[in-house]
Amino acid sequence: MPTQISGTSGVSAPAATFGSQPDVTTPQSMVRLNTANGYGSTNTKIRRFSNVVVNQGSDITYSDSPTLGASFTINKSGVYAISYSDNCSGLYLIGVSLNTTQPATSVGLIPAAEILTLDSNTTGVVSGCSTQVYLPAGSVIRPHTDGVASSGTLQFFTITRVA
Repeated sequence: MPTQISGTSGVSAPAATFGSQPDVTTPQSMVRLNTANGYGSTNTKIRRFSNVVVNQGSDITYSDSPTLGASFTINKSGVYAISYSDNCSGLYLIGVSLNTTQPATSVGLIPAAEILTLDSNTTGVVSGCSTQVYLPAGSVIRPHTDGVASSGTLQFFTITRVA
């Protein structure tokens, strides 16, 4: 049944219908990290982090390895919001890679199909990049840079399943 629009002299609009309701009782899967801790020794352009601020849900598996760096394996297909900010010394690139085959190569030089988001900046300025993207189960996400040293402790990475 159409709904009367107030103050429009009998003009009707269809009632809104939604196919499904969001599940607000279960927290969304999220991993949030801060403070850089260098890079993997083999995957020399993959950032590592010192602090896990949030690691909830089962849709994302976070792994941190001294040799491979940080990685996030997607366990459930869906739309994910990803943000990464870093503060490095010198001119630098940061980004987020997807299933990269070149984790020891600067993020600016890997194939475009492996880059989800990318940004550049200079010393003393926090650089950030973000994206929302559909990811199938099995995808591996990594905070990927050009390997420049950290400048301070203002590094953050967050990945959240949003749909």
